[in-house]
Amino acid sequence: MRVDTWFITGASRGIGRAIAQVVLQAGHRVVLTARRPASVEDLTRAFPEQTLALPLDVNEESQVRYTIRRAVEAGFVPSVVVNNAGYGLVGALEELTPESILRQIQTNLLGVIWVCQATLPYLRSQKRGFIFNISSIAGYFGFKGATLYNATKFAVTGLSEALAQEVAPWGIYVCSVAPGPYRTDWAGSSLDKAPSLQSLDPHSPYYDLHALMAERYAQMDGQQPGEPTHIGQVLLSCVQMGWAPKHLILGDEARQTWEKYYLLREFPELQFVGHSERAPRPA
Repeated sequence: MRVDTWFITGASRGIGRAIAQVVLQAGHRVVLTARRPASVEDLTRAFPEQTLALPLDVNEESQVRYTIRRAVEAGFVPSVVVNNAGYGLVGALEELTPESILRQIQTNLLGVIWVCQATLPYLRSQKRGFIFNISSIAGYFGFKGATLYNATKFAVTGLSEALAQEVAPWGIYVCSVAPGPYRTDWAGSSLDKAPSLQSLDPHSPYYDLHALMAERYAQMDGQQPGEPTHIGQVLLSCVQMGWAPKHLILGDEARQTWEKYYLLREFPELQFVGHSERAPRPA
């Protein structure tokens, strides 16, 4: 069996931890990165020869490059990269704070870019490799109240599709991984909310939307139908096959969402305006 070295961001919990568990149990090696490496001590104790735990805040480009150099110097040269670090920011766009907007973009999008840039030289030198960028079904369809999260995940999906074409000559597969609801703390402690959603401010013009969202997330948290290790099993199967699609939509609920909304991606309200035309046609 070929032993791969997986570099996983956000490995302390949720999908990242689940992927790490699956991969380690299959005998592969993993660079476990997290803001607090102590949060993965149980994995390093259980798999001492297969793991390397390193601190990483993907918001810091210089720290990303430094962390990857440390991994390589320790003999953990990545052949599979999982860009998992990220979280949800929800609430009406008008009421999101500038700080929360910047942090969402830095973590969910720029972090993916920094990790891709820093690991690609090592994947190219091996003339093989995989990059799995964790997007979301929200990276394919827009949902009210998740505007910024949608924006970052749409960007990750587009980035992945384009990058896959750039690096294909070196035998590198780039895959946008789009889960539906899986049992993580995405809808719970990891979720960042607009202040008026957090407090359910009755004076907000978006109170009705926020009240519906608050109820939805309360019902969803911890009750999502998907088991996160399923994602790890699917990604591991791709690596074992030596191939990955450009897009992976995971979970029955994500497929149901796709089947419900995919016709919208045909853009029924889209119109082309040619050079000789002056205006679109009224609907």
